[in-house]
Formats: sequence, C-alpha cells, structure tokens
Amino acid sequence: MKGTRSLNSFFFTYIILMLIIYAFEMASCITAATHRDFLTPNPFLKQMLERYQKLEADNNNDKWMSEEVTKTWNNLMLQNQCCGVHGPSDWQKYASAFRSTYSDADYPWPHQCCVMDARGSPVNLDGCKLGVPGYYNSNGCYDAISGPMNRQAWGVAWFGFAILCWTFWVLLGTMFYWSRIEY
Repeated sequence: MKGTRSLNSFFFTYIILMLIIYAFEMASCITAATHRDFLTPNPFLKQMLERYQKLEADNNNDKWMSEEVTKTWNNLMLQNQCCGVHGPSDWQKYASAFRSTYSDADYPWPHQCCVMDARGSPVNLDGCKLGVPGYYNSNGCYDAISGPMNRQAWGVAWFGFAILCWTFWVLLGTMFYWSRIEY
C-alpha cells in the first residue's frame, strides 16, 4: 500500500512538472512562429549609420563598439557582395558618422561596396565612386542578414511543435496510467 502511494505521488509530480514544461514549450513555439517577422531593417540601418567608421568616441566602450561594427559591416559587405542595409543609397540619403568623415564626392559609399578583384582591391575605383553599374554592389545586405535568421526561426518553431506533439501523447499516456493506479 505504501509503495502504491509513493508511485502515485511520483506520477502526480511528474505530470505537474511535464505540464509546466509543456506550457513553456508552447510559449516558445508560438513566440518563434509569431516573432519571425519582427526582424526589420531599421535597427541594422540605425546601427550602421551611427557607428560605421565613427572616429569620435565618447569612451573606450563606444570606441570598441564602433570598431567592431565597422569590422562586421566591412566583412558582411565583402563576403555577400552587398552595400548598406537597403543599398548604396543608404550612405547618401541619411546622415551618418561615415558621411560626416568623408565627402560625398570622394566617398559616396565605403570602398567595401565596390566590386573587388581577386586581390581584394576595387576593380575600378572611379567607376565605383561614380556609381557605374558593374563596378559597385547595388544590392543591400538586409537579405543576407534576415534570410538565415528567418530560416532559423522557422526551424525552432517546427522543432518546438514536434516536441509538443510528442509530449502531448506522453502526457496523455502517463495520465491514463496514473488514473488506473489503485490506492
């Protein structure tokens, strides 16, 4: 009789804990599915405009962040052959740390926006500066950023949904078994 009571309380504790986990799984699955469209280009654009090649830093942390943002954007633009968030016009339309450092005539956009040769230098720097098609990358980098993140969000949502389906049947079986235990 004592063994049955301890088994009964064990299953009851298990069911309660699994229901709590089930609720958190459901919340994370719903969050991943619904917030996948919340990734917008505006925070990337703001960060790029405020920090890219910012020379005047308020403190060491600001200097470090500006250097890292510059390095990250340079790598992103070179690896994905893109320029800015929406395109090269981001550097001309908006006020930015880059624009306050370089004139529009000398540097309409960073050199990383230019089409590069095998050595990593612009194919035609003057053509790039003038905006001649084929000498600068006209597409924005937002698709290169958002594409993998959206795929990951869908993967997390579907994986969470699969776990929820499995957990539902396990919980149902456990509750059925618990209801059959005699006191």
